[in-house]
Amino acid sequence: MEADGVRQLGPLAVLAGVWEGDKGADEAPSDDRGTEQNRFRERVTFAPIGVVRNHEQELYGLRYATVAHRLGEADPFHEEVGYWLWDPGERQVLRCFIVPRGVAVLAGGTVEPTATAFTLVAEGGSETYRDLFESVSCKGVQDGAL
Repeated sequence: MEADGVRQLGPLAVLAGVWEGDKGADEAPSDDRGTEQNRFRERVTFAPIGVVRNHEQELYGLRYATVAHRLGEADPFHEEVGYWLWDPGERQVLRCFIVPRGVAVLAGGTVEPTATAFTLVAEGGSETYRDLFESVSCKGVQDGAL
């Protein structure tokens, strides 16, 4: 996608590309239902998809995929795929994704086009943004990092 197309992504433009790191820290239930902590590496790919027209609505978006591996392990412990979308007419950022445990989430929020930090929210039972199985809060870009 041309530079002009990336600019159409509004506050999502800085995400376009591939991001990798190995400084992740995960706290999760262990097999015995205690708590375990694991360091991990992660790769996130954001690929511009161009304009998505829905009658008078125009969205600009990024297709994304995240894969996370515990350090020293070949198999991923977390994956998700989805879209980050920018609706310049409504000044809305939307994040929709699914993880292979059967959880799908639609989160969103009002964001200024030049914002460098924003918060997206999904609430169970919401008529706008909701996690289809449980409530979750999703944070967006802050100082160029997720």
